[in-house]
Amino acid sequence: MIFLSPLPRCFYPMWCEFLKFTSKRLEKSLEIVELDEKYICKPLSLKYYPLVVFRAEGDRVWDIDGNEYIDFISSGAAYNIGHRHPKVINAVKELLERNLNYTIGYFYEVEPVLLAKKLTEITPGAFKKKVAFGFTGSDAIDMSLVMARAYTRRKHIITFKSSYHGTTYAAMSITGILNRELLESIYPMREVYFIDYPDPYRNPWNIDGYSNPGELANTVLSLIEKKIKDLNNDVATIVFEPIQGDGGVIVPPSDFLRGLRELADKYNIVLVADEVQTGMGRTGKWWGVEHYNTIPDIIVSGKALGGGMPISAVIGKSDIIDSPPIIGFLHSGHAICASAALATISVIEEEKLVERARVLGDYVLKRLRELQEKYDIIGDVRGCGLMIGIDIVKNRETKEPDRATALKICWRAWEKGLIIMTFGKHGNVIRIAPPLNIPKIDLEKGLDIIEASIKDTLRGLVPDKVVEYMRGW
Repeated sequence: MIFLSPLPRCFYPMWCEFLKFTSKRLEKSLEIVELDEKYICKPLSLKYYPLVVFRAEGDRVWDIDGNEYIDFISSGAAYNIGHRHPKVINAVKELLERNLNYTIGYFYEVEPVLLAKKLTEITPGAFKKKVAFGFTGSDAIDMSLVMARAYTRRKHIITFKSSYHGTTYAAMSITGILNRELLESIYPMREVYFIDYPDPYRNPWNIDGYSNPGELANTVLSLIEKKIKDLNNDVATIVFEPIQGDGGVIVPPSDFLRGLRELADKYNIVLVADEVQTGMGRTGKWWGVEHYNTIPDIIVSGKALGGGMPISAVIGKSDIIDSPPIIGFLHSGHAICASAALATISVIEEEKLVERARVLGDYVLKRLRELQEKYDIIGDVRGCGLMIGIDIVKNRETKEPDRATALKICWRAWEKGLIIMTFGKHGNVIRIAPPLNIPKIDLEKGLDIIEASIKDTLRGLVPDKVVEYMRGW
Protein backbone atom coordinates (compact mmCIF):
# COMPACT_ATOMS: atom_id res chain seq x y z
CA MET A 1 0.00 0.00 0.00
CA ILE A 2 1.24 3.51 -0.83
CA PHE A 3 0.73 6.18 1.82
CA LEU A 4 0.80 9.76 0.63
CA SER A 5 1.20 12.72 2.92
CA PRO A 6 -1.79 15.06 3.07
CA LEU A 7 -1.12 18.19 1.03
CA PRO A 8 -3.22 21.30 0.39
CA ARG A 9 -4.96 21.37 -2.98
CA CYS A 10 -2.74 24.17 -4.26
CA PHE A 11 0.58 22.58 -3.33
CA TYR A 12 1.01 21.67 -7.01
CA PRO A 13 1.97 24.92 -8.77
CA MET A 14 1.58 23.65 -12.33
CA TRP A 15 -1.75 21.96 -11.61
CA CYS A 16 -3.56 24.37 -9.25
CA GLU A 17 -5.41 26.11 -12.05
CA PHE A 18 -6.10 22.76 -13.67
CA LEU A 19 -8.43 21.80 -10.82
CA LYS A 20 -10.85 24.42 -12.11
CA PHE A 21 -11.42 22.40 -15.26
CA THR A 22 -12.56 19.08 -13.80
CA SER A 23 -14.70 17.73 -10.99
CA LYS A 24 -12.72 14.46 -10.72
CA ARG A 25 -11.15 13.41 -7.42
CA LEU A 26 -7.43 13.90 -8.04
CA GLU A 27 -5.74 14.91 -4.78
CA LYS A 28 -3.52 11.82 -4.51
CA SER A 29 -2.94 11.74 -8.26
CA LEU A 30 -1.70 15.31 -8.35
CA GLU A 31 0.87 14.63 -5.64
CA ILE A 32 2.38 11.90 -7.81
CA VAL A 33 2.14 14.14 -10.88
CA GLU A 34 4.11 16.81 -9.01
CA LEU A 35 6.79 14.31 -7.99
CA ASP A 36 6.94 12.97 -11.55
CA GLU A 37 7.52 16.48 -12.88
CA LYS A 38 10.32 16.92 -10.35
CA TYR A 39 12.14 13.62 -10.64
CA ILE A 40 11.29 11.74 -13.87
CA CYS A 41 13.18 12.43 -17.10
CA LYS A 42 10.98 14.71 -19.20
CA PRO A 43 11.92 13.29 -22.66
CA LEU A 44 10.66 9.92 -21.39
CA SER A 45 7.01 10.88 -21.55
CA LEU A 46 4.17 12.32 -23.60
CA LYS A 47 1.62 12.69 -20.82
CA TYR A 48 -2.04 13.33 -21.67
CA TYR A 49 -3.89 13.86 -18.39
CA PRO A 50 -3.15 13.31 -14.68
CA LEU A 51 -4.01 9.61 -14.59
CA VAL A 52 -1.91 7.81 -11.97
CA VAL A 53 -2.49 4.09 -12.53
CA PHE A 54 -2.77 2.22 -9.23
CA ARG A 55 -4.57 -1.00 -10.16
CA ALA A 56 -5.49 -2.75 -13.41
CA GLU A 57 -7.48 -5.85 -14.33
CA GLY A 58 -8.64 -7.03 -17.76
CA ASP A 59 -9.72 -3.95 -19.70
CA ARG A 60 -10.17 -1.81 -16.55
CA VAL A 61 -7.80 0.62 -14.82
CA TRP A 62 -8.20 2.40 -11.47
CA ASP A 63 -6.21 5.49 -10.52
CA ILE A 64 -4.79 6.19 -7.08
CA ASP A 65 -7.84 8.30 -6.19
CA GLY A 66 -10.19 5.41 -6.98
CA ASN A 67 -11.49 6.63 -10.36
CA GLU A 68 -12.28 3.75 -12.73
CA TYR A 69 -11.63 3.66 -16.49
CA ILE A 70 -12.15 1.46 -19.53
CA ASP A 71 -8.77 1.13 -21.25
CA PHE A 72 -8.86 1.70 -25.02
CA ILE A 73 -5.08 1.96 -25.51
CA SER A 74 -3.76 -1.03 -23.53
CA SER A 75 -0.65 0.80 -22.32
CA GLY A 76 0.38 1.47 -25.92
CA ALA A 77 -0.93 -1.83 -27.37
CA ALA A 78 1.10 -3.81 -24.82
CA TYR A 79 -1.80 -5.67 -23.17
CA ASN A 80 -3.40 -7.60 -26.01
CA ILE A 81 -4.63 -10.16 -23.48
CA GLY A 82 -5.67 -7.54 -20.94
CA HIS A 83 -4.08 -6.42 -17.69
CA ARG A 84 -2.88 -9.06 -15.23
CA HIS A 85 -4.23 -12.06 -17.07
CA PRO A 86 -4.39 -14.94 -14.55
CA LYS A 87 -2.43 -17.29 -16.79
CA VAL A 88 0.48 -14.82 -17.00
CA ILE A 89 0.37 -14.11 -13.27
CA ASN A 90 0.45 -17.83 -12.49
CA ALA A 91 3.33 -18.45 -14.89
CA VAL A 92 5.39 -15.71 -13.26
CA LYS A 93 4.54 -16.92 -9.73
CA GLU A 94 5.47 -20.51 -10.58
CA LEU A 95 8.87 -19.50 -11.88
CA LEU A 96 9.53 -17.12 -8.98
CA GLU A 97 9.27 -20.11 -6.67
CA ARG A 98 12.29 -21.82 -8.25
CA ASN A 99 14.33 -19.31 -10.30
CA LEU A 100 14.56 -15.68 -11.38
CA ASN A 101 16.95 -16.01 -14.30
CA TYR A 102 20.39 -17.23 -15.29
CA THR A 103 22.06 -15.78 -18.34
CA ILE A 104 21.72 -17.91 -21.45
CA GLY A 105 25.00 -16.36 -22.54
CA TYR A 106 26.81 -18.96 -20.41
CA PHE A 107 24.38 -21.80 -19.77
CA TYR A 108 20.89 -22.98 -20.76
CA GLU A 109 17.37 -22.12 -19.60
CA VAL A 110 14.15 -23.97 -20.42
CA GLU A 111 11.75 -21.06 -20.96
CA PRO A 112 13.65 -19.03 -23.60
CA VAL A 113 14.31 -22.19 -25.62
CA LEU A 114 10.62 -23.13 -25.59
CA LEU A 115 9.63 -19.57 -26.45
CA ALA A 116 12.07 -19.39 -29.36
CA LYS A 117 10.72 -22.66 -30.73
CA LYS A 118 7.13 -21.41 -30.44
CA LEU A 119 7.92 -18.11 -32.14
CA THR A 120 9.45 -19.88 -35.13
CA GLU A 121 6.23 -21.89 -35.41
CA ILE A 122 3.76 -18.97 -35.34
CA THR A 123 5.66 -16.63 -37.69
CA PRO A 124 5.27 -16.92 -41.48
CA GLY A 125 7.92 -18.56 -43.64
CA ALA A 126 8.85 -22.20 -44.23
CA PHE A 127 12.60 -21.54 -44.04
CA LYS A 128 14.78 -22.43 -41.06
CA LYS A 129 14.47 -19.78 -38.33
CA LYS A 130 16.18 -18.71 -35.15
CA VAL A 131 15.41 -16.13 -32.46
CA ALA A 132 17.32 -13.45 -30.55
CA PHE A 133 15.83 -11.84 -27.44
CA GLY A 134 15.81 -8.33 -26.01
CA PHE A 135 13.63 -6.32 -23.64
CA THR A 136 11.92 -3.70 -25.81
CA GLY A 137 10.98 -3.21 -29.41
CA SER A 138 13.75 -0.61 -29.60
CA ASP A 139 16.61 -2.95 -28.72
CA ALA A 140 15.16 -5.64 -30.97
CA ILE A 141 15.19 -3.19 -33.88
CA ASP A 142 18.82 -2.38 -33.08
CA MET A 143 19.66 -6.09 -33.21
CA SER A 144 17.88 -6.52 -36.54
CA LEU A 145 20.01 -3.73 -38.04
CA VAL A 146 23.21 -5.33 -36.73
CA MET A 147 22.13 -8.64 -38.25
CA ALA A 148 21.24 -7.14 -41.63
CA ARG A 149 24.54 -5.30 -41.90
CA ALA A 150 26.58 -8.29 -40.75
CA TYR A 151 24.81 -10.60 -43.20
CA THR A 152 24.97 -8.36 -46.28
CA ARG A 153 28.24 -6.55 -45.47
CA ARG A 154 26.44 -3.38 -46.57
CA LYS A 155 25.77 -0.25 -44.55
CA HIS A 156 22.79 1.77 -45.84
CA ILE A 157 19.28 1.49 -44.44
CA ILE A 158 16.01 2.47 -46.10
CA THR A 159 13.04 3.25 -43.90
CA PHE A 160 10.02 5.56 -43.99
CA LYS A 161 8.88 8.99 -42.99
CA SER A 162 6.39 9.01 -40.09
CA SER A 163 7.70 5.63 -38.92
CA TYR A 164 8.32 4.80 -35.28
CA HIS A 165 10.90 2.14 -34.41
CA GLY A 166 12.01 3.09 -30.89
CA THR A 167 14.33 5.28 -28.85
CA THR A 168 17.57 3.36 -28.47
CA TYR A 169 20.29 4.93 -30.58
CA ALA A 170 19.96 2.95 -33.81
CA ALA A 171 16.16 2.63 -33.55
CA MET A 172 15.86 6.38 -33.02
CA SER A 173 18.14 6.99 -35.99
CA ILE A 174 15.75 5.15 -38.31
CA THR A 175 12.54 6.57 -36.80
CA GLY A 176 10.92 8.94 -39.28
CA ILE A 177 8.32 10.63 -37.09
CA LEU A 178 10.87 12.46 -34.93
CA ASN A 179 12.10 15.94 -35.75
CA ARG A 180 15.38 15.40 -37.60
CA GLU A 181 16.76 18.82 -36.66
CA LEU A 182 16.27 18.09 -32.97
CA LEU A 183 17.92 14.70 -33.40
CA GLU A 184 21.07 16.33 -34.77
CA SER A 185 22.19 16.96 -31.20
CA ILE A 186 22.70 13.22 -30.71
CA TYR A 187 24.45 12.69 -34.07
CA PRO A 188 22.16 9.94 -35.41
CA MET A 189 23.38 7.29 -37.85
CA ARG A 190 24.02 8.92 -41.23
CA GLU A 191 23.49 5.94 -43.52
CA VAL A 192 19.68 6.13 -43.23
CA TYR A 193 17.29 7.23 -45.98
CA PHE A 194 13.64 8.07 -45.50
CA ILE A 195 10.96 7.51 -48.14
CA ASP A 196 7.36 8.73 -47.90
CA TYR A 197 5.11 5.90 -46.74
CA PRO A 198 2.11 5.22 -49.05
CA ASP A 199 -0.60 6.93 -46.99
CA PRO A 200 -3.88 6.47 -48.90
CA TYR A 201 -5.57 9.42 -47.17
CA ARG A 202 -2.90 12.14 -47.08
CA ASN A 203 0.25 11.98 -49.25
CA PRO A 204 2.60 14.39 -51.10
CA TRP A 205 1.33 13.35 -54.54
CA ASN A 206 -2.36 13.98 -53.78
CA ILE A 207 -3.15 10.46 -54.94
CA ASP A 208 -6.40 9.05 -53.58
CA GLY A 209 -4.95 5.79 -52.32
CA TYR A 210 -8.38 4.37 -51.60
CA SER A 211 -9.52 4.78 -55.20
CA ASN A 212 -6.11 4.27 -56.84
CA PRO A 213 -4.10 1.97 -54.52
CA GLY A 214 -1.93 0.60 -57.32
CA GLU A 215 -0.82 4.06 -58.44
CA LEU A 216 0.11 5.02 -54.88
CA ALA A 217 2.01 1.80 -54.21
CA ASN A 218 3.94 2.02 -57.50
CA THR A 219 4.85 5.66 -56.89
CA VAL A 220 6.53 4.79 -53.59
CA LEU A 221 8.13 1.59 -54.86
CA SER A 222 9.68 3.54 -57.74
CA LEU A 223 11.21 6.00 -55.27
CA ILE A 224 12.67 3.15 -53.24
CA GLU A 225 14.20 1.46 -56.27
CA LYS A 226 15.69 4.77 -57.41
CA LYS A 227 17.28 5.24 -53.98
CA ILE A 228 18.72 1.71 -54.07
CA LYS A 229 20.31 2.47 -57.45
CA ASP A 230 21.57 5.88 -56.29
CA LEU A 231 23.33 4.09 -53.43
CA ASN A 232 24.94 1.63 -55.85
CA ASN A 233 22.98 -1.19 -54.21
CA ASP A 234 24.92 -0.69 -50.96
CA VAL A 235 21.68 -1.23 -49.00
CA ALA A 236 21.64 -3.70 -46.12
CA THR A 237 17.98 -3.54 -45.17
CA ILE A 238 14.56 -2.05 -45.73
CA VAL A 239 12.74 -1.65 -42.40
CA PHE A 240 8.98 -1.13 -42.46
CA GLU A 241 5.83 -1.34 -40.36
CA PRO A 242 3.07 -3.36 -42.05
CA ILE A 243 0.73 -0.67 -40.73
CA GLN A 244 2.35 2.49 -39.47
CA GLY A 245 1.31 2.72 -35.83
CA ASP A 246 2.44 5.93 -34.21
CA GLY A 247 2.34 7.56 -37.64
CA GLY A 248 -1.45 7.44 -37.24
CA VAL A 249 -2.56 3.91 -38.22
CA ILE A 250 -1.54 4.24 -41.85
CA VAL A 251 -2.72 1.15 -43.75
CA PRO A 252 -0.81 0.87 -47.05
CA PRO A 253 -2.20 -0.47 -50.34
CA SER A 254 -2.09 -4.26 -50.48
CA ASP A 255 0.36 -4.27 -53.40
CA PHE A 256 2.92 -2.22 -51.51
CA LEU A 257 4.29 -4.89 -49.19
CA ARG A 258 4.43 -7.43 -51.99
CA GLY A 259 6.41 -4.85 -53.99
CA LEU A 260 8.83 -4.41 -51.10
CA ARG A 261 9.42 -8.16 -51.06
CA GLU A 262 10.13 -8.14 -54.80
CA LEU A 263 12.63 -5.27 -54.46
CA ALA A 264 14.37 -6.98 -51.54
CA ASP A 265 14.70 -10.17 -53.57
CA LYS A 266 15.87 -8.33 -56.68
CA TYR A 267 18.68 -6.51 -54.87
CA ASN A 268 19.44 -9.10 -52.13
CA ILE A 269 18.35 -6.77 -49.33
CA VAL A 270 17.21 -7.99 -45.90
CA LEU A 271 13.53 -7.14 -45.42
CA VAL A 272 12.69 -6.36 -41.77
CA ALA A 273 9.08 -6.11 -40.58
CA ASP A 274 8.65 -4.11 -37.39
CA GLU A 275 5.70 -5.97 -35.84
CA VAL A 276 6.16 -4.56 -32.34
CA GLN A 277 2.72 -2.95 -32.51
CA THR A 278 1.00 -4.91 -35.29
CA GLY A 279 1.97 -8.36 -34.02
CA MET A 280 0.55 -10.77 -31.47
CA GLY A 281 -2.95 -10.75 -32.99
CA ARG A 282 -3.55 -7.00 -32.79
CA THR A 283 -4.67 -6.63 -36.42
CA GLY A 284 -6.77 -9.79 -36.66
CA LYS A 285 -3.85 -11.90 -37.86
CA TRP A 286 -0.93 -13.15 -35.79
CA TRP A 287 1.29 -10.74 -37.73
CA GLY A 288 0.42 -7.71 -39.84
CA VAL A 289 2.34 -8.96 -42.88
CA GLU A 290 -0.09 -11.87 -43.15
CA HIS A 291 -2.76 -9.47 -44.44
CA TYR A 292 -0.55 -8.96 -47.50
CA ASN A 293 0.72 -12.51 -48.05
CA THR A 294 4.23 -11.15 -47.58
CA ILE A 295 7.02 -13.04 -45.82
CA PRO A 296 9.86 -10.84 -44.52
CA ASP A 297 13.34 -12.10 -43.71
CA ILE A 298 13.04 -10.86 -40.13
CA ILE A 299 10.08 -10.10 -37.87
CA VAL A 300 10.60 -7.94 -34.80
CA SER A 301 8.21 -8.46 -31.87
CA GLY A 302 7.81 -6.69 -28.54
CA LYS A 303 5.12 -4.81 -26.59
CA ALA A 304 2.36 -7.43 -26.16
CA LEU A 305 4.74 -10.40 -26.40
CA GLY A 306 5.33 -10.59 -22.64
CA GLY A 307 1.76 -10.01 -21.49
CA GLY A 308 3.05 -7.14 -19.35
CA MET A 309 6.62 -8.37 -18.78
CA PRO A 310 9.48 -6.72 -20.73
CA ILE A 311 10.65 -8.95 -23.57
CA SER A 312 11.23 -8.54 -27.30
CA ALA A 313 12.31 -10.91 -30.03
CA VAL A 314 13.93 -10.91 -33.45
CA ILE A 315 12.69 -13.91 -35.43
CA GLY A 316 14.09 -14.68 -38.84
CA LYS A 317 16.17 -16.70 -41.24
CA SER A 318 18.79 -18.63 -39.31
CA ASP A 319 21.75 -17.51 -41.40
CA ILE A 320 20.82 -13.85 -40.92
CA ILE A 321 20.14 -14.20 -37.18
CA ASP A 322 23.47 -15.99 -36.69
CA SER A 323 25.53 -13.54 -38.78
CA PRO A 324 26.75 -10.95 -36.19
CA PRO A 325 29.99 -11.58 -34.26
CA ILE A 326 28.05 -11.00 -31.03
CA ILE A 327 24.50 -10.02 -30.11
CA GLY A 328 22.27 -9.78 -27.06
CA PHE A 329 22.50 -8.85 -23.38
CA LEU A 330 23.13 -10.48 -20.01
CA HIS A 331 19.42 -11.01 -19.33
CA SER A 332 18.36 -11.71 -22.92
CA GLY A 333 15.48 -14.19 -22.90
CA HIS A 334 14.96 -13.59 -19.17
CA ALA A 335 13.32 -16.76 -17.83
CA ILE A 336 10.43 -15.02 -16.08
CA CYS A 337 9.69 -12.81 -19.09
CA ALA A 338 9.94 -15.79 -21.43
CA SER A 339 7.55 -17.72 -19.19
CA ALA A 340 5.09 -14.81 -19.33
CA ALA A 341 5.43 -14.70 -23.14
CA LEU A 342 4.68 -18.42 -23.45
CA ALA A 343 1.59 -17.91 -21.29
CA THR A 344 0.56 -14.92 -23.43
CA ILE A 345 0.78 -16.93 -26.65
CA SER A 346 -1.21 -19.72 -25.00
CA VAL A 347 -3.95 -17.27 -23.99
CA ILE A 348 -4.18 -15.84 -27.51
CA GLU A 349 -4.54 -19.36 -28.91
CA GLU A 350 -6.96 -20.72 -26.29
CA GLU A 351 -9.23 -17.65 -26.24
CA LYS A 352 -9.08 -17.32 -30.06
CA LEU A 353 -8.09 -13.68 -29.71
CA VAL A 354 -6.75 -13.32 -33.25
CA GLU A 355 -10.20 -14.03 -34.65
CA ARG A 356 -11.82 -11.95 -31.91
CA ALA A 357 -9.65 -8.97 -32.87
CA ARG A 358 -10.86 -9.28 -36.44
CA VAL A 359 -14.54 -9.54 -35.53
CA LEU A 360 -14.51 -6.77 -32.94
CA GLY A 361 -12.35 -4.61 -35.19
CA ASP A 362 -14.87 -4.86 -38.02
CA TYR A 363 -17.61 -3.86 -35.59
CA VAL A 364 -15.67 -0.86 -34.24
CA LEU A 365 -14.83 0.36 -37.74
CA LYS A 366 -18.50 0.14 -38.68
CA ARG A 367 -19.55 2.14 -35.60
CA LEU A 368 -16.87 4.77 -36.15
CA ARG A 369 -17.73 5.18 -39.83
CA GLU A 370 -21.31 5.83 -38.78
CA LEU A 371 -19.94 8.61 -36.56
CA GLN A 372 -17.91 9.88 -39.52
CA GLU A 373 -21.17 10.42 -41.42
CA LYS A 374 -22.56 12.46 -38.51
CA TYR A 375 -19.54 14.61 -37.59
CA ASP A 376 -17.55 16.59 -40.15
CA ILE A 377 -14.50 16.74 -37.89
CA ILE A 378 -13.87 13.03 -38.59
CA GLY A 379 -11.90 13.07 -41.83
CA ASP A 380 -10.96 9.41 -41.97
CA VAL A 381 -11.45 6.19 -40.04
CA ARG A 382 -8.94 3.45 -40.74
CA GLY A 383 -7.41 0.38 -39.25
CA CYS A 384 -7.21 -3.37 -39.12
CA GLY A 385 -8.45 -5.56 -36.30
CA LEU A 386 -8.28 -3.60 -33.05
CA MET A 387 -5.62 -1.21 -34.32
CA ILE A 388 -7.73 1.77 -35.36
CA GLY A 389 -7.29 5.51 -35.88
CA ILE A 390 -9.81 8.37 -36.06
CA ASP A 391 -8.35 11.25 -38.09
CA ILE A 392 -9.69 14.58 -36.71
CA VAL A 393 -9.66 17.48 -39.19
CA LYS A 394 -10.60 21.13 -39.39
CA ASN A 395 -11.85 20.76 -42.93
CA ARG A 396 -12.75 17.59 -44.80
CA GLU A 397 -11.92 19.06 -48.17
CA THR A 398 -8.40 20.21 -47.26
CA LYS A 399 -7.87 17.40 -44.73
CA GLU A 400 -6.19 19.95 -42.43
CA PRO A 401 -5.33 18.14 -39.17
CA ASP A 402 -6.92 19.40 -35.94
CA ARG A 403 -4.68 18.32 -33.08
CA ALA A 404 -6.29 20.57 -30.47
CA THR A 405 -9.79 19.20 -31.04
CA ALA A 406 -8.50 15.62 -30.96
CA LEU A 407 -6.81 16.32 -27.61
CA LYS A 408 -9.98 17.86 -26.18
CA ILE A 409 -11.99 14.78 -27.20
CA CYS A 410 -9.46 12.60 -25.35
CA TRP A 411 -9.65 14.85 -22.31
CA ARG A 412 -13.43 14.66 -22.18
CA ALA A 413 -13.35 10.89 -22.60
CA TRP A 414 -10.96 10.63 -19.62
CA GLU A 415 -13.38 12.68 -17.53
CA LYS A 416 -16.14 10.25 -18.53
CA GLY A 417 -14.09 7.15 -17.67
CA LEU A 418 -12.36 6.12 -20.91
CA ILE A 419 -8.63 6.08 -21.65
CA ILE A 420 -7.82 7.19 -25.19
CA MET A 421 -4.99 9.25 -26.64
CA THR A 422 -3.83 10.99 -29.80
CA PHE A 423 -0.88 10.17 -32.00
CA GLY A 424 0.11 10.39 -35.67
CA LYS A 425 2.46 12.49 -37.76
CA HIS A 426 0.23 15.51 -37.10
CA GLY A 427 -0.82 14.54 -33.57
CA ASN A 428 -4.50 14.56 -34.59
CA VAL A 429 -5.38 10.86 -34.77
CA ILE A 430 -7.31 9.30 -31.88
CA ARG A 431 -5.91 5.88 -31.09
CA ILE A 432 -8.19 2.89 -30.49
CA ALA A 433 -6.34 -0.23 -29.26
CA PRO A 434 -8.22 -1.98 -26.43
CA PRO A 435 -7.32 -5.46 -25.17
CA LEU A 436 -8.35 -8.11 -27.69
CA ASN A 437 -10.48 -9.81 -25.04
CA ILE A 438 -12.36 -6.69 -23.99
CA PRO A 439 -15.99 -7.55 -23.14
CA LYS A 440 -18.42 -6.41 -25.84
CA ILE A 441 -20.38 -4.37 -23.27
CA ASP A 442 -17.25 -2.35 -22.38
CA LEU A 443 -16.43 -1.88 -26.05
CA GLU A 444 -19.94 -0.48 -26.60
CA LYS A 445 -19.67 1.79 -23.58
CA GLY A 446 -16.31 3.10 -24.72
CA LEU A 447 -17.62 3.92 -28.19
CA ASP A 448 -20.60 5.69 -26.63
CA ILE A 449 -18.20 7.77 -24.52
CA ILE A 450 -16.22 8.72 -27.64
CA GLU A 451 -19.38 10.01 -29.33
CA ALA A 452 -20.47 11.87 -26.20
CA SER A 453 -17.00 13.43 -25.95
CA ILE A 454 -17.15 14.55 -29.59
CA LYS A 455 -20.53 16.15 -28.93
CA ASP A 456 -19.32 17.94 -25.80
CA THR A 457 -16.23 19.21 -27.60
CA LEU A 458 -18.26 20.56 -30.52
CA ARG A 459 -20.64 22.26 -28.07
CA GLY A 460 -17.73 24.11 -26.49
CA LEU A 461 -17.99 22.28 -23.17
CA VAL A 462 -14.28 21.42 -23.10
CA PRO A 463 -12.12 24.51 -22.38
CA ASP A 464 -9.31 25.30 -24.80
CA LYS A 465 -7.05 25.72 -21.78
CA VAL A 466 -6.88 21.97 -21.09
CA VAL A 467 -4.72 21.46 -24.18
CA GLU A 468 -1.90 23.26 -22.36
CA TYR A 469 -1.75 20.39 -19.84
CA MET A 470 -1.49 17.71 -22.54
CA ARG A 471 1.93 17.12 -24.05
CA GLY A 472 0.87 14.29 -26.30
CA TRP A 473 2.30 13.62 -29.72
